[in-house]
Amino acid sequence: MPTYEYECPDCGPFADIRPMAEFDLPQPCPDCSQPAPRLLTAPALGGGAEEASMGAAPRSHPGGCACCAPRRLAAEAV
Repeated sequence: MPTYEYECPDCGPFADIRPMAEFDLPQPCPDCSQPAPRLLTAPALGGGAEEASMGAAPRSHPGGCACCAPRRLAAEAV
């Protein structure tokens, strides 16, 4: 299941793993339980889902995108 980002008007942003069929439904804030609308971002698929399900703070680019991966030195590329 993808991880979607929501923003509580009182507590701020949070991420939650939801079925794709429920992508447009508001979700309760984990801190205050107030319904929070989904932010208009692409869902995170892959690596970030496991972290979010364990309660870890999601990274800005889950899934191991190129901008978050460690840079390889030219000597390593050969």
